[in-house]
Amino acid sequence: MRLLVWLVLAAPLAEAQDFDLLIRGGRIVDGTGNPWFHGDLGILDGRIAALGRLEGRTARRAIDASSLAVAPGFIDIHNHSDATLLADGNAESMVRQGVTSMILGEGGSAAPSGGKQEGASGAEASADFAEYFGRLLRQGIATNVGSYVGSSQVWTYVRGPRAGPPTPSEIDAMRALVRRAMEQGALGVASSLSGPPGSWIDTDTLVALCEVAARYGGIYSTHMRNEGLGVFDAVAEALEIGRRAHVPVDVIHLKIAEHSMWGKMPELVSRLTAARAAGQEVTANVYPYRAGQNNLASIIPPWVHEGGPKEMLRRLAD
Repeated sequence: MRLLVWLVLAAPLAEAQDFDLLIRGGRIVDGTGNPWFHGDLGILDGRIAALGRLEGRTARRAIDASSLAVAPGFIDIHNHSDATLLADGNAESMVRQGVTSMILGEGGSAAPSGGKQEGASGAEASADFAEYFGRLLRQGIATNVGSYVGSSQVWTYVRGPRAGPPTPSEIDAMRALVRRAMEQGALGVASSLSGPPGSWIDTDTLVALCEVAARYGGIYSTHMRNEGLGVFDAVAEALEIGRRAHVPVDVIHLKIAEHSMWGKMPELVSRLTAARAAGQEVTANVYPYRAGQNNLASIIPPWVHEGGPKEMLRRLAD
């Protein structure tokens, strides 16, 4: 027994480590807008514990990041992985690019599904965000996820693929869907207004939906109604919705697609900066290239879409 005690006491104690992980010698980009700098980063208990020159500090594991960038995980503020996350929660195409958070629902959203929507009963359909987020959590996902509720999703749930002004009772039903989505974690209301069903949604209806989102601290994120000759009117509509609904506005893909109007972007941006100067919460995002894409349906007149895909195909076959 004495020998056993002596052996235990004589065993070397595990040396305490400063960090669980030490990333050494990287080009640190901290996300504040400051220039990158060479340094080390120590992680303890899953959190950044130290940043700077950490010579002499120890860790259970070390990574040599010489000539590599070290940055916080990227937030993809416009992502369409709503359905693919259900098929593969690993999201390797995102994670391998450094994306750790994805914002979904800027066009259509994963929920609500049902009501008068066409094809709303498939494996990807979720009745509401509680169901959708619950499915993601149960299967496991590699990234953080947030989502807007799509105005088109709400419209088709209540009205189906129909144009025309909604009735007061239909407006109430849409507002109830937005309320439920916000209570289940939605970030706000998003719109895609350049083609059906989004183009069927009038300004007053969007205001009514955004009023609900505003009560929960949500925002209004919009693919505007027009990005060509009517882009100035489209910006004016987005700002009007923000003012009337008392909701922050984010313009998605701010651009001028009409070649004859290229060069007018400074004037367009001045409309947004003037609104900000007047106290309105408004932002915009752009992509850093001139190319763009959309599908064939986007150039088909809205009336052809009336009644849904089957009716559209019937008209095109005539």
